[in-house]
Amino acid sequence: MSEISPKNETIKDNRILATIERVGNKLPHPFLLFVYLAGFVIVASMVLNYYGFQTINPKTGDQSPIRSLLSGEGVVYIFTSMVKNFVNFPPLGTIVVVMLGIGLADKVGLLSTLMRQTVAKAPKHLLTFSVFVAGICGSIASDANYLILIPLVAMIFHSMGRNPIAGAAAAYAAAGAGYDASLFVTAGDAIFAGIATDAARIIDPEAYVSPLDNYYFVASSVFVLAVVGTFVIDKIVEPRLNRLHPLSSMIITAPKMDVAITDAEKSGLKAVGLFTLLFAGLVFAIVYPDASPFRNENGGLIPSPFMKSFVPFLFFYFISIGIIYGKKTGAISKIEDIPDLMATSVKGLASTLVLFFSISQFIAYFKWTGIGNLIAFEGAEILQSTGFTGYSLIVAFIIVTAVMNVFMTSGSAQFALFAPIFIPMLMNIGIDPAFTLAMFRIGDSATNIISPMSPYFSVALVYMQLYQPKLRIGTLMATMLPLSVGFIVFWTLFLLLWTWLGLPVGPGVYMHLAS
Repeated sequence: MSEISPKNETIKDNRILATIERVGNKLPHPFLLFVYLAGFVIVASMVLNYYGFQTINPKTGDQSPIRSLLSGEGVVYIFTSMVKNFVNFPPLGTIVVVMLGIGLADKVGLLSTLMRQTVAKAPKHLLTFSVFVAGICGSIASDANYLILIPLVAMIFHSMGRNPIAGAAAAYAAAGAGYDASLFVTAGDAIFAGIATDAARIIDPEAYVSPLDNYYFVASSVFVLAVVGTFVIDKIVEPRLNRLHPLSSMIITAPKMDVAITDAEKSGLKAVGLFTLLFAGLVFAIVYPDASPFRNENGGLIPSPFMKSFVPFLFFYFISIGIIYGKKTGAISKIEDIPDLMATSVKGLASTLVLFFSISQFIAYFKWTGIGNLIAFEGAEILQSTGFTGYSLIVAFIIVTAVMNVFMTSGSAQFALFAPIFIPMLMNIGIDPAFTLAMFRIGDSATNIISPMSPYFSVALVYMQLYQPKLRIGTLMATMLPLSVGFIVFWTLFLLLWTWLGLPVGPGVYMHLAS
């Protein structure tokens, strides 16, 4: 049998993905790309304002003209908001705080030891599936899920002789494309339920959508998406990356996975385990009482100050276990070592911070002008004019939501715009508002990972560039597209099957309103 030449192997590569990667990689450096996009928004806002285009406030429904960034007001906004846009950029503070904590635990060797004692002993054939289940359910940790999972899974894949870029892609897909599916009730469920309730009361003043009204469907979706994601990563994404970016080309040496650990490391792990139990008990004692200030005004936890405090709790936990383990193993000999190790852990964020500056300005301009709301509203109008019903309505709604999500990645903002339009409209033909929310979840999640508008698109790219510094946006897009398409296709089919079987999407909630 003749050997397959590198040229023939390249021909075997998916032509569509190859084209996307080739074209995408011709784009300028991500920092410059978002500078150019910000300039485009500035000019577009002036043109749209001149021709009288209107945008809609998703909270009030009021119409207002697209605001021009080249007007007096706009120029003042550009200059006065520049620092605020950067400082208030959502991932900025989170990624720095998380890296200060997790970075210390990594620098003292704790994460490496845990990997050797867990991942090295885990069945390799279940690794990708486990990553997807953990990542999808990790949405309960909100934005911290991206910042923890992507670098950690890349490291795990690398240590097991697998492509770390594929590991980062799996983690990013799980955290982003599976964002609205979970085995847990999240803060997002409560936010969506509140918006849906308000929209439904336009038709029925007594309507109520509970945070649990989609639970049966979204909990079951976790395993469907994990299977789809595993197949796409193992059979499509990773083989392609191995051809284009093999392990031999990685600039980081794969971590050694020697399962044997020293007595000091064993002692450190035992101390960390004991502290983890004590820390969990302390958190429980703080949060459990009905009068806890970490609960919301109704005594619940979703949403609540506790959910908003997840990152600080995580920070203190990782700082503590890093210090405990470092003292046991000798990695920390004096207290001055702690800030030095923390500083070392965040040095690698320099390129990320530079990129965040340009992205933060672009997204802020997009929001301030109202262009994002305009695009989402026009998409909603198109769907409303189709006249689709039944299964065709489900598919059309999900497609429009997915497309609009590329431009407006904030699920709550997009749903606040969609809900007052579609929930009353669909209620009039007998569709339960909670079922409309179930449809929305699919489109709101699946395209997160291919949208440059998402702040975590750049985060994923930066983590991948740790292994391949020359990796560009085109490669990231070509890597994530099969996962995005796989999720939206099979998640939609799963909802259609669910509906065809007549199953409830949540307790007592079906596609059609009870008569």
